[in-house]
Amino acid sequence: MKKQISIVLLTLFIFASCSKQLLREDEILQKRDAVESATPNLLLSSVIQKSAYLYQGLGGVNSKTLATTVQYMQGNRGADDNIYKSFERPKSDLYAITGEIKLVQAAIDDMHKKGLKSYEGIFLIFKSLLWSTATDLYGDVYYTEGLHGRDGILFPKFDDQKDIYPQLIQNLKDAVALIPAGTESIDKTYDVLYKGDKAKWVKFANSLRLRLLMRASKNLTGAAAEIAAVAALPLMTDVTDNASIDYLAGDRTFSWPMGSSYMGYNDNFLLMRPCKTLVDSLKALNDERLKLWVAPIERPWTNTLDSLKLNNGTRTITQKGYTYTYKWEYIDRSKPVIKNSAKLIIDSLTIYAGYSAGLYEDVLAANGSFEFPDTKWNYKVSIFSKLLNENSNPLLKACMMQADEVQFLLAEANVKKYITTSTAETYYKKGVELALKRWGEPLPATYFNNPKAKFPATGTDSQKLAKIGLQKWLGLFMMGTEAYADFRRTRLPAIELNGALKSGIYKFPLRFRYPETEFNNNAENYQAAVAKLDKGDTEFSQMWLIK
Repeated sequence: MKKQISIVLLTLFIFASCSKQLLREDEILQKRDAVESATPNLLLSSVIQKSAYLYQGLGGVNSKTLATTVQYMQGNRGADDNIYKSFERPKSDLYAITGEIKLVQAAIDDMHKKGLKSYEGIFLIFKSLLWSTATDLYGDVYYTEGLHGRDGILFPKFDDQKDIYPQLIQNLKDAVALIPAGTESIDKTYDVLYKGDKAKWVKFANSLRLRLLMRASKNLTGAAAEIAAVAALPLMTDVTDNASIDYLAGDRTFSWPMGSSYMGYNDNFLLMRPCKTLVDSLKALNDERLKLWVAPIERPWTNTLDSLKLNNGTRTITQKGYTYTYKWEYIDRSKPVIKNSAKLIIDSLTIYAGYSAGLYEDVLAANGSFEFPDTKWNYKVSIFSKLLNENSNPLLKACMMQADEVQFLLAEANVKKYITTSTAETYYKKGVELALKRWGEPLPATYFNNPKAKFPATGTDSQKLAKIGLQKWLGLFMMGTEAYADFRRTRLPAIELNGALKSGIYKFPLRFRYPETEFNNNAENYQAAVAKLDKGDTEFSQMWLIK
């Protein structure tokens, strides 16, 4: 199957015979228009895989920028992302997204010509998913004129985001009409997402529409009424509805990008550390996902000698099927090196400690670390679990949207009086249950007895939204593209001034800067787009979604 897909990806593209001198730089390299002549089932498997891996990769497992920005992780040596410095540079991620959109648009056009409505509707879902990712990250983008090099449009104008969003939402409406209207069946073998189940594709379209409506609800005319209408439609309600696919062992192309095929557990994997925000949140909730995602500290601190009585403080434990060894280290202030580090110790008497958000220049001193050969070795802060270093595992998914996110969106919509069905608490609890189930964890009977998890049914709207925001953020673990866009919109959970960010010196970035290619090769339209930004082409300009 993998070999078939690889061959398809190599043979899908037949390039137009355009003079290179007339092409924009990105189109010269790899983004020229394609004419797709493959069968629908081969196109479908290709679009699903490439879109899912791209979306998940942008969120954290390939590019660490967004996962670090929303404090799922922090860099232990390459620490620029810890203080948002990577946002200061132009970001070329746009071309990875539009490169995939070219394949999707060609597939839509081909299916439309062939009258294959169900396939056309499915590809429309991916069109909205990918374009929404592009505009969410950059703001105004060339939705209408972009990707038309074959038609002679080499210098596309940028559409206003306020005009793009209604079109993305309409695509999803069209998809919901087309999918059941098509008389063709969806090939179960090549539909690697839903195995030919059209009803699940409809749920995906409706759920994505809810996401986009909630994101734009502040400024989109009629959003509240449309949210109410969508809430009454079939939506994702179980993990079996999740828009996610497996990673595959044996071929690096299809394996989990944090896996050992890319980085050894005692090598570059050490450079990415769980953020203290994540670790402390899970500990406060007594949440079992802590043991799934986070490994014990190699040399945890203790201020009591009792911890050292057995095996000189060495312990071996098995958690979630993986074995770890750690050794307690006494905070012995009679030793100068430890005395000097003691003031930097934040977490002691615990085998789980996260890397403080925003720690940049003092990476060698994280949680009082003092004894290691270079900065990727930090014995006083946890690393990610061995699970997250697997090349594939049933729990490691390339995720585009999940049922728990839908429940949290409905909970928020209920609090904001967009919908009156059920209660915010019911949606909230269902979201938590589904988020845990996604990682193979049952919902403990006492989970909501914990004040940190208990929904404040009689509390203020702000208190309710804070609870929803925290659990939604946990549910979106490593789905950094969505977590970033959602935090930017809601500012929940309240993570902006955590750790070394508390000074407020490092302002939260609001967008990606346009790629340099746009400035170099599409200058007139680039300048027109930048002129609409309140702070120019910087990471602090506000796009329409958040004005």
